[in-house]
Order: sequence, then C-alpha cells, then structure tokens
Amino acid sequence: MSPRPDSAAPTDADRPRRRAVGDRAMQRATLTALVVGIVLDALVIVLAATIGDPPALTGALIGTGLTLVIVLPTLAIAFAGKHLTPVTMAATVLGSWAVKMLIVILVLIAVRDLASVSTRWIGLALLVGAVSAVFVEAVLLARSRQPLQVDPPEGPSDDRSGS
Repeated sequence: MSPRPDSAAPTDADRPRRRAVGDRAMQRATLTALVVGIVLDALVIVLAATIGDPPALTGALIGTGLTLVIVLPTLAIAFAGKHLTPVTMAATVLGSWAVKMLIVILVLIAVRDLASVSTRWIGLALLVGAVSAVFVEAVLLARSRQPLQVDPPEGPSDDRSGS
C-alpha cells in the first residue's frame, strides 16, 4: 500500500522521455557544421569584397545562399527526426536531398552565362561552405559513438533454451 493513497504511481506515459543520445549528437553535429559553413563562407565573401570585383562578390553571395540551401534542411531534419517514423525520416532525407540538388542545379544553370556573376566564386563558396559543413558533420557523427537502442519485443517471451 502506498503511503499516499491519493496519488497514483507514475506511468511511462507520465514521465518525460529523454532525448536519445543519437538525437543530441546529430543536432550538435549539424549545428556545428552550419556554424563552420557560415563562418568559412563569410571569409569567402570578405575575400571577394576585398578583391573589388563585383561579379566575384555576387558569386560568393550566391554560393553562400546555396550553402544554406544545402545545410539548413539537414539541420531541420535533425531536429524534426525524433518525431518521425523511420520510413518518414528516410523519405524526408531523400526528398530534401533531391530538392536541394534541384535548386543548386537550377541556380547554376540560370547564372552560368551572366557576366555579372562569377561562377568560380559560386563554386568556391559552395566548396568551402557546404563541403566543409558536410565534412564536419560526418567527423562529429563518427566520433559520437552512438549506442544501439533496441526495444525489447512485445508479448510473451518464448524460452527455447532446452528446459
């Protein structure tokens, strides 16, 4: 008998669920990757501005925008992932990747013949920002050593140990 009969024992539904270690590692990795990408792209923009070539600055700004197109959806998925089922998560990742690539390709096609935009600086900003962000994210996730979390099967256990 409980010392306080008016209060029921807390159930699993009443307890707040702890965020999985893997979720925290993914969120930390994507946030760090975003910061690294933005800082490096800011340096590219400053370099393009100091050169004094307007097409270089425009290209660096477009490349930085494309970096955000590549990195921000990954960040959003990292934070929304804990609420998605595995199938929905896979579809979201695949769909966001396809949309990101489509946007990058369409922008590059749209600006390839413009004299007012340097495609070299777009490429440099994308290389420095997006590729470094993906690299940082991959390294941090590899170092996080995420534990395997497997829920026990529901229902009666079937003991086949020969007894």
